[in-house]
Amino acid sequence: MDVVPEDLAELIHRAARATAPYPADLAALRRRARARRRRRTTTAVAGLVVLVALTGGGVPLLVGGQRPATPPAAPPPSPSPSPTAPSTPPTPAPAQRLLLSGDGGTVRPHRGGPEIGLVGGVADELRSDGSVVRHRVPAGWQETVALPDGRLVGLKFTDLMPGVRRTDGPDVAGLSVKLMLLRADGRVEVDREVRIRGQALALAGADARYAYLVRDGVGLVSHELTTGREKTLIRVQTKVDGELPFRDADVTAGRVVSVTGPADLTQCRLDVRRLAGGSRLSRLTVAGDCAPSVRLSPGGGLVAVPYRRPNGRNLDYRLAILDTATGQLRADQPLGTASPTYGLPGGGTWGAAWIDDTTVRVVWAHLPDPPRKVYSVAELARVVTVSVQ
Repeated sequence: MDVVPEDLAELIHRAARATAPYPADLAALRRRARARRRRRTTTAVAGLVVLVALTGGGVPLLVGGQRPATPPAAPPPSPSPSPTAPSTPPTPAPAQRLLLSGDGGTVRPHRGGPEIGLVGGVADELRSDGSVVRHRVPAGWQETVALPDGRLVGLKFTDLMPGVRRTDGPDVAGLSVKLMLLRADGRVEVDREVRIRGQALALAGADARYAYLVRDGVGLVSHELTTGREKTLIRVQTKVDGELPFRDADVTAGRVVSVTGPADLTQCRLDVRRLAGGSRLSRLTVAGDCAPSVRLSPGGGLVAVPYRRPNGRNLDYRLAILDTATGQLRADQPLGTASPTYGLPGGGTWGAAWIDDTTVRVVWAHLPDPPRKVYSVAELARVVTVSVQ
């Protein structure tokens, strides 16, 4: 492939997004899902899942265009409350920050006509007031994890041999992959090379002390942010259906949840394991195909699982919430139906985060009918909130 000097990672993503329309029969859907997964595993990193935005109920976000939201001005100070009129306590911040994740895709359906599609931001964050903040990150930034203190962890991909023709894959020459930690004000706190040539790499999660990396042929490792020292937490040396282990993973409260098994539009399978020792706590199943944005609750007792299942030529989307200890289904919320549009999936999940241990927010978006341009998720996104008792 010819490498674009500015952004090798974008080439990898565009190759991964070249998917055909969803056909009507389930067998063909399964074949296309398997083929799509095989194409993704030839890249230098486990790319983000191709499926884009979706439909669903909820309240539209108060955003517009491509401009980052301006934080609201501080309100004037309120007079001191009287003894007979106690003040209302402030609403606590959500336990988890909500990043709009996913790549999306575009297509030009008619020669000479406009390009259409839906694309996500690199590090766009949905705040609790409905505004979207576009964080400034370096070129080549991927796989963002948002820490509670305002910092961001991610991987930065850099082409070191611009213009040189090479064969893509984990062994591609002239590719740098750095682990970066950005402060809330955008300043760089950590900038460290983490790539090992011939070894696919992904970021599964992060906390105040560690980034959790998935290394091909090794498994899940903890990478200490201050020193760079690594320790293998859960050793998995083999891939499943050509995929890295711990794909679509989340790490929270000493636990890791990850999608397991081959792509299957009739069953979503997940494993929940302890980080210390790697023992499996539970194996969970949902009656559909796992969609992006699987997320553990702050205490690790629940997991939110967006999933999809065929409905004729379309895909129905739902959100399941399961108990990580027992596998009990605690909620199963319909979110909408996505219809293929000129070969693009019409919708998908775009991030999930827990407000507290019982309530989760999920971001969805879908293309209008008919689509007239390339839309950002921030223009079209909606939020669905699901709680368990």
